[in-house]
Amino acid sequence: MLKQLKAVIKRNPSAFRIVAFGFLLRLLFTYVIAPFYFNRENIYLDGDTTSWMAGLYHMVYKGEFTMMIDREMAYYCRMPGYSFFLAPAFFMVSLYLKLFVSEAASIQPEMWYPVLKITAIFQMIIDSISIYLMYYVVLKTLKSYQAAIVAALLYASYPFIIVWNPVCYSEVPSVFFSLLAMAIFLRSEQKIWLAFAGFCLGFAVLNRPQYALLAPLMCIIFYQKYQSSLFRNLSKIVVFFAFFTITYGAWPLRNYVRFNKIVLTQDLRGYDCWNDDVIAFMQYIYSVKSEWNPQFTQIIQNKTVVFPKESYRTVEDSLLLEKAVYMAKNCGRGFSEWDGYWKKTIPIFDITGDCSSEIASIFNHLRKNQIKHHPYNFYVKLPLCNLNKAIFKSGLAGEVTMARRLGENLFYYRSLLILLGLAGIFMMLFKQETRPIAAFVGLFFVMLYGYLCFGTSPQCRNIEIRYFLQADILLLIPAAFLLARLSFVNSFTARFFPEKR
Repeated sequence: MLKQLKAVIKRNPSAFRIVAFGFLLRLLFTYVIAPFYFNRENIYLDGDTTSWMAGLYHMVYKGEFTMMIDREMAYYCRMPGYSFFLAPAFFMVSLYLKLFVSEAASIQPEMWYPVLKITAIFQMIIDSISIYLMYYVVLKTLKSYQAAIVAALLYASYPFIIVWNPVCYSEVPSVFFSLLAMAIFLRSEQKIWLAFAGFCLGFAVLNRPQYALLAPLMCIIFYQKYQSSLFRNLSKIVVFFAFFTITYGAWPLRNYVRFNKIVLTQDLRGYDCWNDDVIAFMQYIYSVKSEWNPQFTQIIQNKTVVFPKESYRTVEDSLLLEKAVYMAKNCGRGFSEWDGYWKKTIPIFDITGDCSSEIASIFNHLRKNQIKHHPYNFYVKLPLCNLNKAIFKSGLAGEVTMARRLGENLFYYRSLLILLGLAGIFMMLFKQETRPIAAFVGLFFVMLYGYLCFGTSPQCRNIEIRYFLQADILLLIPAAFLLARLSFVNSFTARFFPEKR
């Protein structure tokens, strides 16, 4: 194994210098910048981390993947991929406890810190490997050494993946396993490796469901590789998709067999704070405007709430809206679960004090009226506002620090790379040899951005930049293609990263 690695490094010395550079950047961010950027003591733990921790804990000690025991919806409110990713560090710490503390010792909540710390190290390692995977995918698809070097440099220094390296979230492994699936498929024609590539893409989906959109698009990569003998290689394509289906499909199959529910990804209603009342409010507000604040914060803090003029279409709708807001403030159990709620949290089984179902019913009714009477606002204006925000976002939520203020300026860099990527796709479509990968990246961008900005499900229109990370990273491929055509970029790569002949 070491001999093979040395041989690969010897064949690609420039690429591995970029990998080393990227790893140093990740170390620098994690151990020097991250504490100031996140402005918290534990840089490894964020809001959703505890859910994956709970899922793994219950899987190991209770024999079932769930966020909470004895709550059905908690069994499928999170996909299990990242909980599995936490498992190696979990078992390393568990083994240490059994060997040096007590054979009966188990990992309690206060012992999770070393698990998260080790996982962050794993993430830095695999994200550095992703730099080489990006280089390899571009080299194989564009047949351009300069473009591959530029893509590796772009990924190595891409701030919106570096920032997730220390945080125990599923962004880093989802990107790694998707790039690994593409690289394996492009390198090998052996069915055993194609099966592993299918497994990797399936595992990427179990980490981030957005990657499910890549599965049908892989047919374009198949065409690029097998266009002269597509039919003869049909069995290889079947193997890839079979193992993808087995890996990802085990999750919806488990939900159907175990609970007789069709849950393809996740159902957030398993969390108390995402009760029906909150989701219905979110669905309603996104039928009126593209942000749910300040209205949501005003509700939980018991302040006066004012909606856009579209909300006050008729006297009946206006009165219903005022009623729903009053109830949300006083008896909405989901609203009461959020930090900053002005009263005590409403207990889960408090039948008399919980009016969540009526709140949800009113907001759902008002949403239908908005769609019916303001279709242009709902189907065109708001989605375009979402798209504008997704591409040209320039601010960060949360407490403002100097590090975060500086980080906000990087959003302009992100927007520039997106525009370069889209321009690169346009140029690549005119060349037969680059058309397949251009179509692959372009369609993924359109599908993901379109679904999140224009979609109508509860997972849509809530614009967070990390939801677009997967498409943004693939856009680095056409961006690199465009940049590599510039003479000064070519001179730079030739001087500092010469191709080994």
